[in-house]
Amino acid sequence: MTFLNFILLGGLAAASLPLIIHLLNRQRYQVVPWGAMHLLETVLKVHTRRLKWEHLILLIVRTAIPLFIAICMARPVLTGLNQLAGAVRTSQVVLLDNSLSMEVGEGEKSNFTTARDTAAKIANNLPRGSEIAVVGMAGAFDDVGEPSSDPAGAVQKIRALNGGFGMARSAASLETAAGLFASRLHHADRSLAILSDFQKVTWGADDAPARARAMDLIRAQPVHPRIILFPTGGSVKDNVAVESIELSRTLVGINQKVQFRANIKNYGAKAWPDLRVYFRVDGTEKSASTANLSPNGSAQILFSYSFEKAGSHFVEVRADADALKADNAAMASIPVLDSLPVVLISGDMNPEPLRAETAFLEIALQPFTATPAAKEAGFSDLISSAVVSAEKFSAADLSKVKVAVIANVARLRDEQISALQNFVKDGGGLLVFPGDKTETSWFNSHFATDANSLLPCKLAALRGNAASDSAATETAPCIVVQHYDHPALAFFNDPKNGSLRGAQIRQWYRLDPVPAPANAAPVIAAKLDNSDPFLVEKNYGEGRVMLCCTACDADWGNMPMRPFYLPLMQQLVSHLASKVYPPRNVEIGQRIGAFVPASLADKRAFLTTPDNARHEIKITKQEIHGIVEYEGTTRPGLYLLELPDNTTLHFVVRPPPAESNPEQLTEQEMQTLARDLGGTIVKNWEEYDRAEHDRRFGREIWKGLLGFILGLCFTELALIRFVTRRTP
Repeated sequence: MTFLNFILLGGLAAASLPLIIHLLNRQRYQVVPWGAMHLLETVLKVHTRRLKWEHLILLIVRTAIPLFIAICMARPVLTGLNQLAGAVRTSQVVLLDNSLSMEVGEGEKSNFTTARDTAAKIANNLPRGSEIAVVGMAGAFDDVGEPSSDPAGAVQKIRALNGGFGMARSAASLETAAGLFASRLHHADRSLAILSDFQKVTWGADDAPARARAMDLIRAQPVHPRIILFPTGGSVKDNVAVESIELSRTLVGINQKVQFRANIKNYGAKAWPDLRVYFRVDGTEKSASTANLSPNGSAQILFSYSFEKAGSHFVEVRADADALKADNAAMASIPVLDSLPVVLISGDMNPEPLRAETAFLEIALQPFTATPAAKEAGFSDLISSAVVSAEKFSAADLSKVKVAVIANVARLRDEQISALQNFVKDGGGLLVFPGDKTETSWFNSHFATDANSLLPCKLAALRGNAASDSAATETAPCIVVQHYDHPALAFFNDPKNGSLRGAQIRQWYRLDPVPAPANAAPVIAAKLDNSDPFLVEKNYGEGRVMLCCTACDADWGNMPMRPFYLPLMQQLVSHLASKVYPPRNVEIGQRIGAFVPASLADKRAFLTTPDNARHEIKITKQEIHGIVEYEGTTRPGLYLLELPDNTTLHFVVRPPPAESNPEQLTEQEMQTLARDLGGTIVKNWEEYDRAEHDRRFGREIWKGLLGFILGLCFTELALIRFVTRRTP
């Protein structure tokens, strides 16, 4: 025990006053001899002994009253656990929510900065020599993630932390804390503080089983840490998020009009009747529009733009909305191509007009080039195709193209097969059309033997009749028109882009998928109305292969005569080519990378992350090209890659949409969470500081002593009445 007003303990001297008064006023008995006295001696001795005990008890009570009044005025503090908690070093872990939702507010007034400053206060209040580690719930903190035995030195590092990471992971963070307590922290006094906005998407019931498993690891520790749940910052009731940007083209070429569809979501009960939305390209505002958002409603805004220069670009759609600025904008990286080279490997080089196997395909891929008037008017095609016969085809034809098309080829030589396999493995796209010259048994034995083969399916029975008479036409199956999930055909989900309706496939191969593991199984992109697959795809190495069941010319059907033929072929080629370029738009935690010329291998590239940190990356050699890779995509935003040849590439890491939902745990849900974690909820720093002060340095007990003193006073009155009544 200790005292806050130690000098007032001098009042203990007042405890001697009742004793002095007692001695001065002690009753003096007058001795009067009389003859029958001897008969009362026994009774007198008993009565005298009783009086002495009664007066002694009364004296003790009277002495205790000023004694305890003096102690009470000195403000005693109970410190029985002082040596265990108050002065002994502590192992402290802080789970600091640095997710996107904590960015609510402006600058130093955001929820994250409030939580960060609270973490600094916790570190500053630790006894000297204590250990502290700060765990980022959405992304690791390099400077304070490792335990430090210098809490005072950790304070400045904590105050310099920045948020804006992705989605908080409650269970994973608790597991990290369990690991720190198990092997990295050493003191017996242990504490775990959780600083978060306690967003439902992070702390809701869906993650409860995972949190329970993490808590089992914490409870398995020889010494259980105290757990404090500390809601930080203010609540958010209204939030508008620009969730995504969709492009009308898979690949974008120069001078091609591209539509950008921005999807906007209102997560609050507040209506936004005239929300201003801006469209920017490479950081420059190009146009603006308004959105009408009802409570909890959604809207789509369309913007159009044509890029005049090839290379890497990025677009941004930003809404002038609420305090959570982090999700008020969405970005997309756009590689703009000057051309998309494609090689068409033909098995029929018929010189007659529109009789060659790839004649219709050439027109579909280069419609403006095939139309002199359009070419003279300045229109250009993104895709540039070159035709080579199957006999003359070689690896050199694949060196500068993104996609290869095999059309009605009978068979290929071993070196040609090897060239195609290497081409697709390195990220190229391959599109295969059979025909009347195709040697089925050879194709199946060389291209479709097992899951490691190039083709996704075997060419089984040849069905239908290639004749163009009315009987063959009436029985010919059509392509099933539906909502397509495959990205190559999603273009046709919009009625404005046409439909695959009307095609008549008079002759086709039944495609039998090659057995493969579930994670590598072929994907049927479209079917005929007789349930036979029309278009099947598989991944092969870094590239893709698509196999169509019928020919690409008009010999086996009227597909080239239908309006959809041109966009379908362009969509298929663009889809296959998109695999050549590693994705520029990724989710948090996904690796970003780029293929670069092989001549840049072993040189250095520099990547600037959204927090303006600059990282040096070595370019490595992979097959026929160099590759740059980076895995630290913990923050959403724009990443800039600078290559040694002065080329700049843009990458966008998209924020998790779930973080835009501001709903937080209710009071009852917070109590349930605290019970599940075995923790205590504190609502502000003062409450936390008071609880820690009481735990470390004791609890004042003067209020209890004051009640005890009043009890002594009443006891004294009762004793006086009792003693005086029985005194003769």
